[in-house]
Parts: sequence; C-alpha cells; structure tokens
Amino acid sequence: MEKTKRLYVTRKFRQTIDGYLFILPNLVGFLVFTLFSIGFSFAAAFTNWDMVTGLGHMKFNGLANFSKMFGDQWFIDSMVNVIYFVAFVPLQILVALIVAFIINESVYFTKTIRTALFLPYVTNAVIIAIVWGMLLNPGDGIVNNLLRTVGVGHPPGWLGSQDWVKPAIIVMTTWSGLGLNVILFLSGLVGIPKEIYESAEIDGVKPFTKFLYITFPLISPTTFFILITSIIGLFNAWSHIQILTGGGPGSSSTVIGYYIYKTAFEFGQMGYASAMALVLFATVFVFTLVQWFYQKKWVHY
Repeated sequence: MEKTKRLYVTRKFRQTIDGYLFILPNLVGFLVFTLFSIGFSFAAAFTNWDMVTGLGHMKFNGLANFSKMFGDQWFIDSMVNVIYFVAFVPLQILVALIVAFIINESVYFTKTIRTALFLPYVTNAVIIAIVWGMLLNPGDGIVNNLLRTVGVGHPPGWLGSQDWVKPAIIVMTTWSGLGLNVILFLSGLVGIPKEIYESAEIDGVKPFTKFLYITFPLISPTTFFILITSIIGLFNAWSHIQILTGGGPGSSSTVIGYYIYKTAFEFGQMGYASAMALVLFATVFVFTLVQWFYQKKWVHY
C-alpha cells in the first residue's frame, strides 16, 4: 500500500513537471516580452529617457512627464479625438446588429454572405487603408466622382479636410469591423430559443416589441463584449491613422495610440511616451470599470 502511494505521488509529480515544461516557452515569452516590458515602461515613465542619448543618460525626473501633458496640445487633441470616435461606437454596433438581424431573418446564402462580410476583418490593415485612401481621394477618387455625377459640385476633401477626416475614418472603421461584429451578433441570435418567439407570437407581440424585449436583452452579453473591445481598439488604434492621414491634417485625426508611437519612435522621447502609455492604460481601465459597473443594469446572462 505504501509503495503504491509512493508510485502515485511520483507519477503525479512527473505529470506536474511535464505540464510546466509544456508551458515554459510561453511563460518565458510572457515574462520577457510582456511582464518585463510593462514594468520597464512603468519605470521609464518617471525618467527623461531619450533614444538618441541612450539608457546611460536616463535620469529620474519625477512627475515632469505627466505635468507636461497638460500643456501638450497634441496630447489633448488626441484624447479629444478618441472621445469623438468612441461616441460613434453605439452607431457602429447598431449597424452591425441590423445587418446581423436581416441576415438571420430573411437572407439566402447566409454562409456566403457571412464569409464576404468577414473578409475585411482578416484583410491586412495596410491594404484596407490603401484602398480607402484611393476611394476617398479628393481628386479622382470613386466616392467624389460618384458625388459629382449626382450634382455635388464641390465634394468634400475627406482625408485632407479637418472637417471631414474624422467622419471618413468612422465610416472606414465601421466597414472594416462590421464583419466580426455581425458574426458575433449572429452567434448570439442563433442561440436564442425559438420557443420564446413562438410564445410571443401567440400572445400577439409585435415584431419591434419582440426585438426590444426579447432579442436585445438576450444578446446583451454579446453587445457588451463588442462595446468593450471596440472602445479599447479605438484607444490603441494607429495603423489606419498612420497610413491614411499621419494624424493630420494638423492633429485632427491623431489618436492617443498613434501619438504615443510617434513620440517614442519618431521623436525618440521614450520617457514621455511611456508616461502617456501609463495614462492610456489608466484611462482604458477606468472606462472598462465604468462599463462593468453599468452593465449590471442592462446586460442579462
């Protein structure tokens, strides 16, 4: 009996060691490239680290980087622009929900349509930005040519206009993220038991009332997930901005994620960029906490 127990303990110990060995490469990568990087960035936020002078000239400067943000108009503009984009997230979610509802209810070739809608999401961001840059070209772009054919004499400058660049980016991000959001909503819609709808129809419930009191509450977890991920994605956005506008004209399309990248790798101010990254983390964390708090009132599991 004692021998059997020892063998069991030995086998259990070996299985545990084998398990740790399997996760060791991923664990090392996480410690080196994620945890260490986060810790180092946190420490660098309180220094004057400049890539040009190198680590040897790094000095502690307290809260100087954080106080600098209050007088940095580019930082302020980038935060305002992010809030502007975030304000349109509910509209993007509504568009995806309507498309998903139509596909789920009354469209043939559903699988083909889902695949077509999902393709922009898996397409390289650089290609998407280049194509949209061509479409929105103020001179001979397809969009402005179509507007001219319907009688618009002076179509917008889109990416070259401070007034139109943000709406153009909102349309592009709505289109590029539509596929994933529709797929997620379709998954939620398919999971709703048909018996609930049948009972509502027997009671004479109208279609809009069914959607408002049955469909939307039952897909609210999916809606909440899309809301969270969309907002976090906007705070970290930079690829489309960099390729399409470079943050311009002026600072009209600069978002905080792109400004951090530009400050770090173009201006070389790694300490200041790390401080802004810390502020970005805190902002996203607060946004997420607020959403988690209020989701108790409208999300039904």
